[in-house]
Amino acid sequence: MIRIFTDLPEPLISSISIMVGAIIGGVFSWIVSKKSTDKTIEVQNRIVEDNRKYAENVRLKRSREYANIIRLDICTALFNSIRILKNSGGKKDSEIYPIPMDREYSGGVAYLKNDFVLKEMSYIYQLYGIIEKLNRDTNNFNYYNDKSYDMVNMDCRMFLRKLFGENITKILEVDIDKMSYEELYYNNLTKEGYKETLRKLDDICDKE
Repeated sequence: MIRIFTDLPEPLISSISIMVGAIIGGVFSWIVSKKSTDKTIEVQNRIVEDNRKYAENVRLKRSREYANIIRLDICTALFNSIRILKNSGGKKDSEIYPIPMDREYSGGVAYLKNDFVLKEMSYIYQLYGIIEKLNRDTNNFNYYNDKSYDMVNMDCRMFLRKLFGENITKILEVDIDKMSYEELYYNNLTKEGYKETLRKLDDICDKE
């Protein structure tokens, strides 16, 4: 073989050498380029995955925050509505407790729209419709005006009836001081649709 190459004209040998060198160089260049491209793709995929995880963590954190606020508003209204009605022996003997609420609740509910079906979203908005009235009437409450007592009592009954229906009289018999918020709504007195909606709120609040 060596003999064959030595018999070839020098320019041809030179050309073959250049071609072989170019081929070898091209192969090595392709290998290096492929490794570099693969590394770049790997890094980009890792960045995309990290960004996805970060975005998901942010979404979960915000979902927990909104769900906690919504659940707190509902539970506070529930607890205080029971307390107000249980203590209202006579209008002038009633103690009226302010019922707070998050003014930006609609944004929180909208943020959680993917966690609930439309009917469950409607349940939350229906409860907030009464909570808004409770908030306004308890904040504007006048101890010297019988109409104020009537309005707040009616609001409380509306709220409890929305959650418990005909079981409102039974829920008013429970000792709320010995029960947790969860026990107040997660029981066989609560309407199934509302109970399931509140359970979903619990699940979002507890997500890690």
